[in-house]
Amino acid sequence: MVSEVEMRDEVQVIPISAITVENPRERSEKTFRALVDSIGRVGLKKPITVARVDEEAGVSYRLVCGQGRMEAYVALGETQIPAIVVDASEPERLLRSVIENIARRQQRPLELLQDIAILRDRGYSDHQIADKTGLSFAYVHEIGELIANGEE
Repeated sequence: MVSEVEMRDEVQVIPISAITVENPRERSEKTFRALVDSIGRVGLKKPITVARVDEEAGVSYRLVCGQGRMEAYVALGETQIPAIVVDASEPERLLRSVIENIARRQQRPLELLQDIAILRDRGYSDHQIADKTGLSFAYVHEIGELIANGEE
C-alpha cells in the first residue's frame, strides 16, 4: 500500500543514467517543450521520486514519479537530477506512479483507461482502485467494464 512506503526526508542528487522507467508515459511535443522551457527558466520546482534498488552490479533506481521532469533534464543536457528516494516494492512503485498519473490535471481519457487497466491487471479490485485514486467506485467500475469489453 502507498501508506506503507517509507520515505527519506532529504533530496538526493542522483545520476539520471541509473534510473529505469517502469511505467513509461507519452506526452505531446507541445507539453514537453513547455516543461523543458519552464525548467530551463526557473529550475526544477519538485524533485522526481525514485525507489532505490540494490543489485549485484550496484545501486540503481526505479522511477516512481516524474518522467517528464527527468526527460526535460536530459533535454537540457543534465546528467544528474534531484530526487526523493523511497523504499518501495515493484507493486507499490507501480501504484504510486499510476496514482500520480491519474491525479494530473489534464490527463487524457486514454491514459486514465490505461492506468485503470494496469491496476486491474495487477489484481486490484475496483473498490481498491477507487479508494487509492479518489475516483468513484461507479466510475472505476464502468471504465473497467469498457476495458473488459475490448474498448480502446
